[in-house]
Amino acid sequence: MPAVIRNLRAMGTDCSVICYAPADAGQLLADAAETRIELLEDCWSRFRSGSELNRLNHRAGTGPVQCSADLVRLVSTMKAAWEMTGGLFDPTILPSIKAAGYDADFATVIARGAIAASSGSLVVEPSPGMERVIVDEAHGTVDLPAGLGIDPGAIGKGLAADIIVDELMGAGADGVLVNLGGDIVFAGTPGDDPAWILAIEDERAAIDHPDRVIRHLEFEPGIARGAVATSTTLKRVWGSGRHHLIDPRTGDIARGDLVQATVVADMGWRAEAAATAALLMGAGRAPQWLSDHDFVSVLLTSEQILTDDTRIGAPID
Repeated sequence: MPAVIRNLRAMGTDCSVICYAPADAGQLLADAAETRIELLEDCWSRFRSGSELNRLNHRAGTGPVQCSADLVRLVSTMKAAWEMTGGLFDPTILPSIKAAGYDADFATVIARGAIAASSGSLVVEPSPGMERVIVDEAHGTVDLPAGLGIDPGAIGKGLAADIIVDELMGAGADGVLVNLGGDIVFAGTPGDDPAWILAIEDERAAIDHPDRVIRHLEFEPGIARGAVATSTTLKRVWGSGRHHLIDPRTGDIARGDLVQATVVADMGWRAEAAATAALLMGAGRAPQWLSDHDFVSVLLTSEQILTDDTRIGAPID
């Protein structure tokens, strides 16, 4: 069965959808996926002034706000990720990430140079956390405390990939893989291929370096759902070494010893939240926490690769 491959630019990054489906259904499903990605971005993006998320942030402190099912699901998922990681994945870092200079789509951040706003010292404080954010799924409302704003960060891409894979499989696809800027979710059977095979790339190496790929991950066809997410401090860097990862415990840019974390999970949002938390935990704590939560991972420091080869693909020869 041939694959329909759709490449697009969305959510500030390169994205792709691979769909295996009977007859001409693959093209229709790929069209549906592309439309769905746009709708989710329009709802969730903090870089679109008219997005539903921004409207919610502007109404913080006014009481419960009626929201779409997509936004309710996003905020509910963000709170679940915050709880799962003990607060290390924290959407309430919004003021800190803006203060660091990441206050627009990353292409804009790069295009305008090192960002005048990020040339001085940051005024930082710990993030407030999601404890007082109230999500009422039954009534479709979200209540944000006064002065609090939320930023989905990469979990928005992981959750969007989850949603699209589930919807395309429910619409009759035999197999689907959605890659939203490195957050990869897949399900079903990859056509005539014997397995889903994904590569983990080392962001410390140049794009064309022969050792760029450090692991191959193999998953049996017919899988209900699988997900792989990578978080790194080596990309989305601007100014004097500033990057997108904020430590909610301080409100400042994270300065841990891990530079990359790749996590395998059953859901894209869980993989992304765990990868973010792992970077903040550091090499001393992250491997045990990930193992205790049944996540498979590959972690990189500036000099080492930390992984359990009994649970993940062996090094590339």
